[in-house]
Amino acid sequence: MALSFKPMLSSLTVKQRALELGFDLAGIAPIEVWKDLEFSRQWVEKGFNGEMRYLENPKRFDPRLVLPSAKSVICVGLIYNTPLPYSTEVGGASLKSQESEVRSQETEEKVSGVRCRVPEGECATEKEAKKNSRNLRLKTAPAPSPETPAPFFFNGQRTTDNGRLGTSSNQFPFPNFQFPLSADTVPRAWISRYAWGQDYHAIMRAKLEQLRAALEELAPGVETRVFVDTGPLVERAFARFSGIGWMGKNTCIINQEKGSWFFLGVILTSLELAPDLPAPDRCGSCSACLDACPTAALIEPYVMDASRCVSYFTIEIKGAIPERFRPKIGANVFGCDICQDVCPWNSSRQPSAFSYQQAPSQQRLSLDSRYATHPATTKVAQFQPMTVAPIRPALEEGSARKRLTTDNGPLTTDTPSFSLFNPPLDALASISEADFRRIFAHSPIKRAKYRGWLRNLCVAMGNSGDERFVPWLEEAARHSDPIVREHAAWALDRLRNK
Repeated sequence: MALSFKPMLSSLTVKQRALELGFDLAGIAPIEVWKDLEFSRQWVEKGFNGEMRYLENPKRFDPRLVLPSAKSVICVGLIYNTPLPYSTEVGGASLKSQESEVRSQETEEKVSGVRCRVPEGECATEKEAKKNSRNLRLKTAPAPSPETPAPFFFNGQRTTDNGRLGTSSNQFPFPNFQFPLSADTVPRAWISRYAWGQDYHAIMRAKLEQLRAALEELAPGVETRVFVDTGPLVERAFARFSGIGWMGKNTCIINQEKGSWFFLGVILTSLELAPDLPAPDRCGSCSACLDACPTAALIEPYVMDASRCVSYFTIEIKGAIPERFRPKIGANVFGCDICQDVCPWNSSRQPSAFSYQQAPSQQRLSLDSRYATHPATTKVAQFQPMTVAPIRPALEEGSARKRLTTDNGPLTTDTPSFSLFNPPLDALASISEADFRRIFAHSPIKRAKYRGWLRNLCVAMGNSGDERFVPWLEEAARHSDPIVREHAAWALDRLRNK
């Protein structure tokens, strides 16, 4: 009697199916990544998670507590990068207010491939050479267009978390402050690249559910658990062992061909799949991310104190931002991209990004080598920068639209449409609570809540140096919420005593 054997599902088949479903990266990790999970546990014990208590869940440090039958972890990546300039390339608007923190009395410099430790104030020529080298592509980058075309995602009315319609006024938050400012001189804000479009959780989850369905079809009876940055799982630990990238010194997963601008998703499975080899660490002696972090949150390579991170301050904490960190936040109103912006693996070899043609011929070979790859970009419409439609103040019944009288004649108080890429700060300040709920109903930005949004705007205005925000801040200083009042008062003091 002949025996029939059911062939085991191969890792290659799983990864191919993931790529067919639209993921950009796919790899298989073993369950046994105990060293990395122990590192995560110790990281939490040191308090680096700040107020993010959900990171203390014991299940995060043992995936078998999530799925006892788990034998493998399928890791996938989905690119969200768009071909638009970085926060470090848009001129002074996003970064000019950020103050560098002195990390120590000595500065570790890397000039012409040679590392030297020098006291502050010395080696000025070498330090200037390093600065000029880093700014080479920034100086030649084109100025961003405030009217960058983008898909239109202005959402309709939504209900609140408890199912009731929002009852907030649809007026500007502080109607006595008139908009818009001059388009030529308006300070601009920065929203983290991942939040320009729609919420990645839903998009990634839908694709992962498709992959799970494919697994169940190929291997009936398989047990799985799906996670997209919301469950008790340290995704980056498994992603590192899956081969889709190495853990960078900025704690992001970096892929040699595609950079680091991608979302992670994982599937815990009872399938015993052959794991991939971990990607080799290619950060080398580079310290660009550590040097650039405005709050020194990267306390050492591969270790971030999240309680010092700009993203933590502008997204995660619900109370006051520590005053000593407010000037360092600069124009960031939601998240921060700096440690990824400066990463060489995210550099572009586009002529607009660095002056290749002007470089001496003997340097071109090294430039070609450095920029042999460039970060991948996405064509997924949902990840393109959202365009916000004109925001109009509510009108009294029977009245005409409110208008300003200027030297050039009447001017409507409506704000023009704007993109979430490097948006005008005054336009963001026009958003009422009802607008906020509607516009960001399907955006990661909703996580900050409206109070956090106003708090962050106050900080950005205070750092802008632009006294035209004083009337808005004076209104904010009388807000019903004490957190908003405190940050508005701080910003007013900063502007008046600059």
